[in-house]
Amino acid sequence: MANRSQEQYTKHQSNSAKLMVATVFLPFIGCAITLLVLGKDNPLFEPLVDMFKTWSAIILAFLGGIRWGSALYSVPESLSRMSAATLLPVAGWLALFISGPIGILVLLLVYCAQGAWDSFSGTMADAPKWYSKIRITFILVAAASHIIVFVAVY
Repeated sequence: MANRSQEQYTKHQSNSAKLMVATVFLPFIGCAITLLVLGKDNPLFEPLVDMFKTWSAIILAFLGGIRWGSALYSVPESLSRMSAATLLPVAGWLALFISGPIGILVLLLVYCAQGAWDSFSGTMADAPKWYSKIRITFILVAAASHIIVFVAVY
């Protein structure tokens, strides 16, 4: 009976996470498509690029926080992993100050680095089984959105 309750809880967790990730996709996908449709001559183009970049940096901070928290609760505690978890969000924040397509490219590269780290490290072993699939899917959609925005800006 306890196993079934745990399975239901895990499924609920997974479904809730999928819903949250889907809502996080909306600004990425919405901005990317809107930028392609608007074109550079539209007065809303630059503010929309800034919105996209800001959202991107915010989500990088969230992803870094998850990894930082995972390192904090790992045994033994890893100061190097906690420190490394802050590097990608800081790079994302710095990209906010780079205008034009280079800023978007920096953010894209940071998301690719995050995806590579997620794919090749065993440091998230304490996360639920469904987590890595959701995280990699998220990184792929975020990276694709950055490519679309890069094309629109370039």
